[in-house]
Amino acid sequence: MLGVLSSRFDLVVTHEPGPYNYRFVLSVLREVLGDFRVVDSTYSVILIRTGNPYGAIDKLRSRADDLAVVYRVIPVDKVLDPYVEVVAEEAYRLASERIPEDKSYRVSLRGRLYWRETRLPASTIDAIKVIAERINRRVSLENPDYVVYVRSIKFYHRRRVATLTVTERENILSLKSGKP
Repeated sequence: MLGVLSSRFDLVVTHEPGPYNYRFVLSVLREVLGDFRVVDSTYSVILIRTGNPYGAIDKLRSRADDLAVVYRVIPVDKVLDPYVEVVAEEAYRLASERIPEDKSYRVSLRGRLYWRETRLPASTIDAIKVIAERINRRVSLENPDYVVYVRSIKFYHRRRVATLTVTERENILSLKSGKP
């Protein structure tokens, strides 16, 4: 089931709340990216299918001044069940492939993950510890070379999913805070 979901969207755009901001963000995205498809949108979150999320980030970075109401634009590598254990396994696999041994990383978690066995919510710090414990790279919380970015979102206003991105810091376009 989630294999189907991961092929449906590959970019998450978060923006300031409000219907005018939503329409403004869509108009700027249409102008900059051209052809894309809105898969779902919730309160201040737009899920988009571009076919090339990292290329979209490069195009949007060049027009950052036009994106005044956008908080973050995050490419999505995988869409997973929102369980700590599932995310940790896939994060380990992607980090082993993408993060060179001499580089540092940090885990950033936005939203809530759950324990697979009990279906109870995991605390953010416990989830981050489980995700990070198998990744055999140096951790840097202040200035990492790479980010393991996990975001839990509701898909079609019902089903919660976790998006996973393992990338260099600059590939997450963070316009409001400057932090990935």
